Amino acid sequence: MLSLMLKDILLLKKTIAFSALYLVFMLFVFASLDNAASVFVICMVAITYMLTVSGCALDDKNKADVILNSLPLSRSVIVGARYLMVFVYVIFAVIIYILATRVVGMMHLIPSLHPVSLEEVLGAFLSISFLASIYLPLYFKFGYIKSRIYHFILFFGMFFGISLVASGIASGNPILLGIAAFLSRQSEGVIGAMIAGTALALLAVSYGISLKIYRNREF
Repeated sequence: MLSLMLKDILLLKKTIAFSALYLVFMLFVFASLDNAASVFVICMVAITYMLTVSGCALDDKNKADVILNSLPLSRSVIVGARYLMVFVYVIFAVIIYILATRVVGMMHLIPSLHPVSLEEVLGAFLSISFLASIYLPLYFKFGYIKSRIYHFILFFGMFFGISLVASGIASGNPILLGIAAFLSRQSEGVIGAMIAGTALALLAVSYGISLKIYRNREF
């Protein structure tokens, strides 16, 4: 499994370098937003999702499924490596974001930057897990080309959904207000555990679906 993950990293080295520059660009684009936490989540989702989809695209272009299934590798390992790369991309994105904000902050180019908190990292991880848990089963079912339309719908729908939730809370939606009130009564540790548990549960269920789909495919 580690060799499969290393394969993705080597194939995506140019994309990874580009994503670092893209992240810095996004910091300037969203610098006008008052909520710095939102900027962090937007950057994390964009970078991680871009790397995830790019990895799938390269595998599809290089007919990696045909090659991998000709090797003594179980399909659970092939699918699992794709899901574990989500964690790798998240860690990479967080590190690059921290480094980029420190450099930009030292140059006093964006005055509103602030240190990243654990809650923000978990919130970004939940958003990324939600997207990946939906996209990856579609990728394993249809391949990259046929799943591209779902990729765009998911990516832009994610931000539209966040806006709807924010608008719902602002307008006094009783369900959303109830959830917000419940969370406000919990400690930071409990909220963090709930977010992390939800994210891991989404990925675990998604992995099971993807594995079932992938085992039934013919190459």
